[in-house]
Amino acid sequence: MKYNNKIPISKLPALFKKDYQFVDLRDPYEFKKVHFKNFMNIPFDEFDLNQYHFSKKEPLILLCYSGQSSKKLADKLCEEGYQAYSIEGGMYSILHQKQSENIT
Repeated sequence: MKYNNKIPISKLPALFKKDYQFVDLRDPYEFKKVHFKNFMNIPFDEFDLNQYHFSKKEPLILLCYSGQSSKKLADKLCEEGYQAYSIEGGMYSILHQKQSENIT
């Protein structure tokens, strides 16, 4: 099943104002180098709903490197009844946008 659960990076600042659940799926090394304070780090390969308990009442915002892993996991979570969303383009897209803004 296809889900409309991609969020453009331009919406990220508005999301930070909400009391949502934020998960960064990148490896701990990359997370430590650069991350948003709102996100907790759970590497994609370690994401386990039995270990980490998330509310089905609050949106779950997922971020990875490129948006592909977070989209895959968001789709799976939607099938299980979660309000799960993926940041489109992932951290690469966010960092690229920041670099472009610094150039202009």
